[in-house]
Amino acid sequence: EGIVRVLVVDGKEVDQLGAGKTGALVVNQTPFYGESGGQTGDRGVIKTAEGAVFRVTDTQKRVGDLIVHLGLVESGTLHPADAVELQVDHARRSGNRIHHSATHLLHEALRITLGSHVAQKGSLVEPNRLRFDVSHNKAMSPDEIAQVESIANEMVLQNDAVTTRLMSVDAAIAEGAMALFGEKYGDEVRVVSMGRNTHGAGRPIYSLELCGGTHVSRTGDIGLIKVVSESASAAGVRRIEALAGPAARHYLEEQDRRVLAVVASMKTAATEIVPRIETLIEDRRKLERELADARKQLALGGGAAQGDEGITAVNGIKVMTRV
Repeated sequence: EGIVRVLVVDGKEVDQLGAGKTGALVVNQTPFYGESGGQTGDRGVIKTAEGAVFRVTDTQKRVGDLIVHLGLVESGTLHPADAVELQVDHARRSGNRIHHSATHLLHEALRITLGSHVAQKGSLVEPNRLRFDVSHNKAMSPDEIAQVESIANEMVLQNDAVTTRLMSVDAAIAEGAMALFGEKYGDEVRVVSMGRNTHGAGRPIYSLELCGGTHVSRTGDIGLIKVVSESASAAGVRRIEALAGPAARHYLEEQDRRVLAVVASMKTAATEIVPRIETLIEDRRKLERELADARKQLALGGGAAQGDEGITAVNGIKVMTRV
């Protein structure tokens, strides 16, 4: 519950916002998460007891911690000082939580796999995917990607609690928390930790970062993490794109359907599909080489003609023909 403080249309404060109008509103308190740290803003609805409904299509953080709700009035009219009920789209929020926590696990898995020089350079967290850039000067090999996935999913399966604490920046850094590139932090920060470090002695937790985003309660809530691409973003920066939870499961199910379709069309077992495709590719290359040779021979006059074979005289002029 909250009280409307300000209504804004086209950058100007207004005294009411009616049905069909788009605008922004600020409430004295809100459960909506404003876009920050790469995580997209919440969506949902804000209602009054009189029947006004404001559909929130985006939530932004402005001027420090000021949360601004952007959207459309679907019915009724909103006024400053109206008492409202705020309802976050929890399905969307759940997707954001899963992918944000997965980002933390992948970040640490990359540091374990590639080295401590890896640092996050920016991210995007959405309900159905995640993307983040990290410092690394060369492309990852398939084995490295597989190891990153394995380490991250190992922590998912451990189902350890995700904890958050408020502390000073200096205390957080002294404890080993990672501050992310481009983020601005106040005197007091939120520290998110998850999991156990099972890959050697050292700090007792697996991931420790300064973060104001939303997260799952336990790593097991993530369900599954799947890296879907790794590419260059800039000089010395690699871009990782991944899926988590239901989005990752649906992706793998679709991949499985594609494999089964190929298996059916080629009439072979799934375990034999890779060597079968490799054989077909090699056969095609061989045929292409033979075809190129045949075309070359034809262009040179056949290559097999000897002596006067195929030569006839036309009005005293010798003519050789090939078909």
